[in-house]
Amino acid sequence: MTEAKYTPEEIIAKLQAHPKFGSQIKPITKHQSAIISSGLEPAVVIAGAGSGKTETMSNRVLYLVANGFATPDQILGLTFTRKAAGELSVRIRKRLRQLSQLPEFKHITSSSTSVTTYHSYAGKLLSEHAIRYGIDADADPLGEAAIWQIASDVVRNWSDDSYRNDSAVSTVIKDLLGLSKFMLEHQVKASDIEAIGNEMLEKLQLLGGSTNEDTRAVARAMRQRNSLLPMVEAFMERRKASGELSFDDQMSLAADIAQNFDDVGTLERGKYTVVLLDEYQDTSQSQVRMLSSLYGAGHPVMAVGDPSQAIYTWRGASAGTMASFQKYFPKAQGQSGTEQFSLPTTFRNDAIILAAANAISAQIKADGGQQVVELEARNGAGAGELAYGIYETVETESLAIAE
Repeated sequence: MTEAKYTPEEIIAKLQAHPKFGSQIKPITKHQSAIISSGLEPAVVIAGAGSGKTETMSNRVLYLVANGFATPDQILGLTFTRKAAGELSVRIRKRLRQLSQLPEFKHITSSSTSVTTYHSYAGKLLSEHAIRYGIDADADPLGEAAIWQIASDVVRNWSDDSYRNDSAVSTVIKDLLGLSKFMLEHQVKASDIEAIGNEMLEKLQLLGGSTNEDTRAVARAMRQRNSLLPMVEAFMERRKASGELSFDDQMSLAADIAQNFDDVGTLERGKYTVVLLDEYQDTSQSQVRMLSSLYGAGHPVMAVGDPSQAIYTWRGASAGTMASFQKYFPKAQGQSGTEQFSLPTTFRNDAIILAAANAISAQIKADGGQQVVELEARNGAGAGELAYGIYETVETESLAIAE
């Protein structure tokens, strides 16, 4: 990376000096500046709640474009929801248009960056390359209700008379959906699961007559799971053959394509010289596998997130994803810049609220929790007020919270 002509502070100062929109431009903190001006190398940012990560990512784009390190269309931004993607895209386009109105940056003629959701990006990748697997991926992914209907049909019409399960049909359908989802997400084969189940059963048999209800329940669960595996394989094969794909199917197939065809990564890296990953703490294993296959080995990937705000564990996300960033996006030989940054200054809360939050998160960290950012109050933050109480009933507590 060549030396930058403009620092983040200089770019912000030039924008603030503009008579029309200068008042809209916020100053940046020292932590934001370090992130914005970091080198074109893999890096992860642990962002506290309300710490201005969207503004930081927007200013990162400004810095790269203003210094000629990338053009807007060479920057890929990924986040989870369409709303978040829209907000980030609007923020970046607005800032780039403002930048182009300054005399030094009249040459910036485009504000078109590629900001989309993780699922949309996977869907686009699949539509372009699914033919490699002989799959028609043009159809929209099926919703949960449609997937449930297929699972129900498979379970209710299962013709294997040897299948035994003590659970209700609705429970078998639920187990079928859950097991197939995790097999896709973590790329686990039915034979691997069966082998582990059999190994567990063999160990339990060695206990002989000394088993109790808990160990018998484990044995029963292993037998039922193993007997469910042929049904799971039939369910997955039926949908794959007919092109009835779910979001999980699309993501898993996109990850397979990225992992198994090196030229796909070459194409994508040629399009996008810089990648920004928002809400990285909520990425699933398939998403990480896809992205690391495409953009690993030193490509400029900046992932931003907060392990304390991981909310999608039910679909395969893990707060530990932030801690393992360097494993999936290692630096290339010769790259020696900062690997991890933090955004501790929060613009959302007053001092006493942050003190309480830090006290709670410190205990989480002491108990073996993931990386926790100790939040700092913004300049000019008020003292704030913290109210608490003990209530006799849920109703009185609810009234107090509402008040």
